[in-house]
Amino acid sequence: MLKDGVQISQSLGQMNIHKKNTMTNESVKSKVQSVKIQIEKALANSLPNENTWPVKLHKAQRHALLSPGKRFRPLLCCFVASGLGKEDEAVILVGCVAEMVHAASLILDDLPCMDDADIRRNQPSTHIEFDESTAILSATALLNQAFSVISKLNNVTDKTKVMLVDLLSHTVGSNGLIAGQIADLSNNSSATTLKDVEELNTLKTGALFDFSIESAAILSNASEVKKKHLKEFSRYLGLAFQLMDDVKDKLMSQEIAEKSINRDIGKATILAIKGSSLSMEILTNYLKKSKESLIMADLSNLNAFDVLFESQFSFLKTYQKIK
Repeated sequence: MLKDGVQISQSLGQMNIHKKNTMTNESVKSKVQSVKIQIEKALANSLPNENTWPVKLHKAQRHALLSPGKRFRPLLCCFVASGLGKEDEAVILVGCVAEMVHAASLILDDLPCMDDADIRRNQPSTHIEFDESTAILSATALLNQAFSVISKLNNVTDKTKVMLVDLLSHTVGSNGLIAGQIADLSNNSSATTLKDVEELNTLKTGALFDFSIESAAILSNASEVKKKHLKEFSRYLGLAFQLMDDVKDKLMSQEIAEKSINRDIGKATILAIKGSSLSMEILTNYLKKSKESLIMADLSNLNAFDVLFESQFSFLKTYQKIK
C-alpha cells in the first residue's frame, strides 16, 4: 500500500512550476475562471439552439457538449497561447474545437459496443438519455462542427487554418484517437508491457492534448524550439491524465469519479500490470517530466499552470492509501 497523499502532494505542491511568477495565486485563479466563462459562452454559441430542427439531435449535442466539466483541454490551449503572447477569440474557439472533439469521443466511448458506460459527468450518457442512433449521429455532428469552427476563424490566415485542419484530421484519424480506441477494444493481453500501454494511452488520450497545445503554438507562431518542449509537455501530461483516469476507474465511487466505473476490468492498464504503489510512482514521474518540459518551453505565465494542475490532479491527495 502507498501513502499517495504524500507523494502526489510533492508532485503537485513542492515542485511548483512558476519560475516566472507574474501574478498572485488568487489573480491566476480569477484569470482561469474568467477564461473558462468565455469558453462556456463560446461552446453554447457554437451549436444550434436545442429547439432547432432536428430537435432531438441538437438536444443530444448540447447534452454532451455543455454538461458540467473542467474544460481542461480548451484551458490548456488558451493558457499555452497566452504564455506565447496570443490572446484572442480565435484561441478561445480553437480550444472549443478540442472540447467538441472530446465530447464526441466520450459519446462514442460510452456506447454499449465500446465501454458500455451509463454515466458521464454525473448525468446519463448520451445514448442513455436519448438512444444509440441519436448518440452516434450527435457525435458525428459535433466532429463536423469542429472543422466548421476552424474554417470560420476571424483574423487567422488561410494557411494557418489549413494547418489546424490538418492537425485536427490527424488527431481524430486512424493514427490518433480512432487508432487508440480500436486498440483499447482489444487491450486484454497479459503480456502487455508498460511501453505498449503508454503507446496506446498516447493515442487515445494524448492525441487531444497534443491538438490543444500544438494548435496554441501554431496560432501563436511559436518557435520550433518551444514547440519541441511543448510536445514533450503534452506527451507526459497525456500519460499522467490517462493514468489518473485509470485510478478513478478502479478506486473511486461513481459519484466522485463522475462517470461509470470498473470499465477497465480485464484491460491491460498500468494499474493492472504494475500495481497501485508503482503506478502512483509512475504518475508522479509523468507529472514531474511534464512540468520540466513546460519550464523549458519558457512561457510567460508558468504560474497559471500550477492552478490548472492543482484543479485537475488534486483529488489524488485526498486518498491516503491505495490498495
